[in-house]
Amino acid sequence: MTLLAKPAARPALFALYAFNYEIAKTREVVTETTLGLIRLQWWRDALTGMFEGKTSPKHQVMEPLAEAIGKFGLSKELLEALIYGREFDLEDRLPSSLQGMANYADYTSTPLLKLAARMTGDTASDDVFQRVGTAYALTGILRATPLHLVQRRCYLPEDLLHKAETDKYALYEGKDLDKLIPIVKAVVDEAKRKLSGLPRQPGIIGTHAQMAAMYLREIERAGYKVYLMRQPPFMALRLWWRSLF
Repeated sequence: MTLLAKPAARPALFALYAFNYEIAKTREVVTETTLGLIRLQWWRDALTGMFEGKTSPKHQVMEPLAEAIGKFGLSKELLEALIYGREFDLEDRLPSSLQGMANYADYTSTPLLKLAARMTGDTASDDVFQRVGTAYALTGILRATPLHLVQRRCYLPEDLLHKAETDKYALYEGKDLDKLIPIVKAVVDEAKRKLSGLPRQPGIIGTHAQMAAMYLREIERAGYKVYLMRQPPFMALRLWWRSLF
């Protein structure tokens, strides 16, 4: 996706996505909630220092991120919003409902999309950013569900799990996987609803929307069994072709 952006924006995009990766993996690299909060606070403090004019920490991600912030005038509030969204990961609890899952997807994706669009010069309304960002993240959560369950993590709605007469502990043991089908379908339908009716979007915003739509179709083709879904065929070529017109 980054390689489809204008060359001048690519280094900054790589820095932004590296920052997002570092905070997103917090849950995976700590053994206690407190340690995770400390790790996220380090990133928050480093950002605050940079925006106050202090020298950025000697860090392989923070230094190029500082350059991107200076070059493109990135928003401190949006960067901090990404950190805030990742605090939920440390609580080891499920979203209570589909709306709660959508809110989590929004918090962890929409600010990132807005920051990336700032670098590429693409613009859209807040509503479009929210709809595309949420749909993209919901799709990503579904794709990552098999890995999450192996890691004993779950981001699927708790009320839908109860309705399907299962729970996260059964899923962690590899049981009741077929009971995920109606839950996955509900999430797919919500992501499709977010994308429904959107006009063609420019640049990186449109790329996110197209990627989400392609993955959603593959999930549907797999009968909503996310552990059987395939990579969309010729995905890179299709994204490149779209970027030309």
